[in-house]
Amino acid sequence: MRKRQIAALILALLFLFGLLAEAADAAAPAEANFPPKDSRYHNYPEMVAEIMAAQAAYPDLVSVFSIGKSYLGRDIWVAKVSDHVTTDEAEPEVLIDALHHAREHLTTEQALYLLKVLTTGYATDSLVKRLVDSREIFIVFALNPDGMQYDLTGSPYRAWRKNRQPNVGTGTVGTDLNRNYAYDWGCCRGSSGSPGSLTYRGRRPFSAPETQALRDFVQSRVIDGRQQIVMHITLHTNGELVLWPYGHTKTDIPADMTRTDHAAFVALGKRMAQRNGYKPEQSSDLYITDGDQIDWMYGRYRIFSFTWELYPTEHHRTSDFYPADERIAAAVANNRSALLYAIDKADCPYSPIYQAKADCGPLYDDFEIDRGWTRDPDGTDTATDGLWQIGDPTATSILGPKQLGTTTSGRAALVTGLAGVKGTDANDVDGGTTTIRSAPVLLPDPVGDLTFSYYFSHRSNATSADWFRVWVEAQDGTRTLVREELGKATDDDARWIPVRVSMKPWAGQKVRIVIGAADGAGDSRIEAAVDDLRIERP
Repeated sequence: MRKRQIAALILALLFLFGLLAEAADAAAPAEANFPPKDSRYHNYPEMVAEIMAAQAAYPDLVSVFSIGKSYLGRDIWVAKVSDHVTTDEAEPEVLIDALHHAREHLTTEQALYLLKVLTTGYATDSLVKRLVDSREIFIVFALNPDGMQYDLTGSPYRAWRKNRQPNVGTGTVGTDLNRNYAYDWGCCRGSSGSPGSLTYRGRRPFSAPETQALRDFVQSRVIDGRQQIVMHITLHTNGELVLWPYGHTKTDIPADMTRTDHAAFVALGKRMAQRNGYKPEQSSDLYITDGDQIDWMYGRYRIFSFTWELYPTEHHRTSDFYPADERIAAAVANNRSALLYAIDKADCPYSPIYQAKADCGPLYDDFEIDRGWTRDPDGTDTATDGLWQIGDPTATSILGPKQLGTTTSGRAALVTGLAGVKGTDANDVDGGTTTIRSAPVLLPDPVGDLTFSYYFSHRSNATSADWFRVWVEAQDGTRTLVREELGKATDDDARWIPVRVSMKPWAGQKVRIVIGAADGAGDSRIEAAVDDLRIERP
C-alpha cells in the first residue's frame, strides 16, 4: 500500500512540475538559433539586439518601442525613424511590417536592412536625409515572434507559418495572422475555418494577440479623425511580387474602391516593381485571400497598402522559404530603391496619376470612410429625421429623383437620411436643422481652393426657410458662409453640382468645414448630399 502511495505522489509531483514548466515556457520561452549554415539570419534575440543598437547609435533618429505582446509574451518591437523622433509631427507616415508568417525569415532581414539604410545613410545620402526629415517611418520587424522562434526548432526548420496560440478544444496550434484581420474576414474561400489548416483564420477577427497589437497601433495613428499612415508595405516571401488590394475579390474596382484609388494603386505598384524587378499585380491575381492585412488597411483606413513577396521568384517548394544566407545581402539591397520610392510617395500617393493638385492638398475626403466628422457640433440641431450620415445612399423618387443612389466616386457620400424611404416623406430632413463639422484642417500659405459636389432637392411646397449651406469655420469659431441654396416653390430634383471656393482668406490658419441642411417651412421633402470634398494644393 505504501509503495502505491509513493508512486501516486511521484506522479502527482511530475504532473505539477510539468504544469510549472509549461507556465515557465509561456512566461519566458526558450530562444532557438539558426543552424550554422544560415548564421547570417537573425533570430529574435539577435534582432532585438540590432534594433536596440541602432537606437543607441542614432538616438536622434530612432526610437524603439513595443506595440504589444505575442501569445507567449514576446514584445512586438517597432522602430520609429524620423528627424525629431520623440515628437509627433504633422508629417506623412509610413508603416513597414515583417514576418506575419513564421517561416518567412527574409522579411525580418529586409526590415533590418531598411533601418540600416535610414540611419547609416542619413549623414551622406541626400535622398535618405530628405525622407527622414519629412516623414515618420515605423518598422515592425517581426509581428509573429513566437512562430519565428518555433520554426527554428526543427531539423533545421519546421516550415511553420502560423502563430503559437493554441486552438482550444482541438489539439491544434496557431492562427494564420494574415487571415485574421476584420475586413471581409472569412468571406470568400480565401482562408480556412479548420484550426489545423495553414490558413486558419481564427475564431473571429483579431482573435490573435499579434493582430490585435497591430490593429491598436494603426488605430492610434488616427489623429483628429484622420489616419496619419499614408503608405504601408507588408513584407512576405516569396515570389518577387508587388501586390495591391483587393485580395478577397477578382473584381479590379469593386464598389468599395474608387477608380482614382485603383489607378493610384496600379501606378504605384508598377513604379515600385520597375525599381526592384518584381511583378506587379492585384493581390487576388495570385490567389484569393480574405481577412488579410492589406484589404483591412485600405478598406478600413484608406491607407495605400501593398504586399511585397520577396526573393526568390519560386514559391512552390518549402525550401524556397529558406534561401541560403549568402543571398540575404543581395536580396534585400535589391529593394532599396523601391522602398525609398514608397516612402517618398507617402507625401502624395496620387502624384503618379497626376492628381497631386486635386487629391494631395490639406484635405481630401471622398466619404468612403468617416474621417472625423462631428454631427450637431454646437448642440443646437432640431431636425428629428434625415440627419447627416456617411454611407451608401438608397435612391428615392417622388415626382423625380430626390435622393440619388449614385455618388460622384466610390459607393459612399455624406447624405441626409441615408436609408431609403419608409413612407411618403420618411427619412428626409424633418423638423428643423441638421449640421455636421469636419475635423480641423491646417492650411498652408499659399492654399488651394475648396471644391466639392452637392445636391439639394425638394418638392414644390418648399420655401426659402428650407436651405443647404456650407461654412468655413475659423479657429476662433467665426463662420463664413461660402455656399447657399434656398428652397423655392418648384419641384427640384437631385443632381450633382460642382462647387469651387477660394480659401485665400484662411491661408495659414486652422479651419473646419461645416455643412448644414434645414426643413424650416413644414413637411416638404428635403434631401441633400455632399461628395468628394477637397482643399486643393495651390
